[in-house]
Amino acid sequence: MSLTFDKGLQNIVMQLKVPPKDHKDFLYDSAFIAGWINTVLKERRSMLAGSFSNLPATATYISGNSIDVPANFNCYLLLDLRFPFYTDIKRDDYIYLHSVFKEQIVGDSLISSVYLQTHLRNDLNGLLKSQPTVTCKGGTGRSYQLCYHTTKYPVSAHTIIATQLKAKCSTRIVFEFLIAIKLPIEKYPRPGCVPLPESMVNTKLNYWVALPVPHFDVNFNGHSYLGRSHVWQKATPGQRQRWCLVVRMFYMMSSSNGTLNTIGIHALKHTCVNLCEKFGIEKADRPLGLKLMDMMITHGTRKLREVSNASRNGQIVNLEVHPALPSDCSKTDAMLSKIKAKMTSKDSCDMENLRLLFGLSKSNKM
Repeated sequence: MSLTFDKGLQNIVMQLKVPPKDHKDFLYDSAFIAGWINTVLKERRSMLAGSFSNLPATATYISGNSIDVPANFNCYLLLDLRFPFYTDIKRDDYIYLHSVFKEQIVGDSLISSVYLQTHLRNDLNGLLKSQPTVTCKGGTGRSYQLCYHTTKYPVSAHTIIATQLKAKCSTRIVFEFLIAIKLPIEKYPRPGCVPLPESMVNTKLNYWVALPVPHFDVNFNGHSYLGRSHVWQKATPGQRQRWCLVVRMFYMMSSSNGTLNTIGIHALKHTCVNLCEKFGIEKADRPLGLKLMDMMITHGTRKLREVSNASRNGQIVNLEVHPALPSDCSKTDAMLSKIKAKMTSKDSCDMENLRLLFGLSKSNKM
């Protein structure tokens, strides 16, 4: 059997797709867990209670070699804030969020991204530090033990891991996300700093998202308030399917090859979205093999050097690099070289060689 390299990648990834029943159970359980978190935060009178409406969209299902994500998966938790607020767009093109609380004498207070991030981190840590058990009643009846972790500073990606108890094999639902605030484009003008790809110049955006985080993948920690604006472009079903394929491919490589284990699913999701923002909707929907190469370049040694230089220059504060990250980046470069060697428009690749390439078959070469 001979087939193109890109088609072979898609075939392998589709083999890892979970059965329909498991997919349905995953969607139910992730929604139930998200609902439980919202309910408990409301009981604790959290400022962010009820704001996690799209938390299930940030979930990833990992069970043995099976990987799954929802069709509408998102790397952003779009905070649906329940308190009144308005925004200011200053001359520096940054967005400032103001809250209006009736019980406050001043009536108006500036909320920084640091405050939002810290509040979210403290709320989730207080809720999940005891690693509570949640049983999905009325559906699968499965029980999960929850835990939470994030970076100390700057607070960027948040991760909630739900580990299924008494499962036949290691099974987890991982919620990993950046927080963001969705603002209608009709109500708030687009700041000049928001990148607009050439393919989108004449396209009307339905909304754009302000990232309330000085995340080094976005802005190299350039500001302590609501960071730079960030465009969110709605994807077609075909594009989302390709993003899902890349997510599965990422985990397939991680679990079978032992590589990339310190990067995290957030980094991949963020990269997928950034490709759309960088190239525009039409140009971003590129073959899976090319998108996979883009992802790996982002997390190779070159990216590590950029981050390290930014840290030395004071653009990133308190950067903590996992000891295994340099080794992972080197493995990424090696894997990328293999992909580039196979990735030509004329060459083909038989399925068995492709399985060997990604460690799905035992071989002394890997």
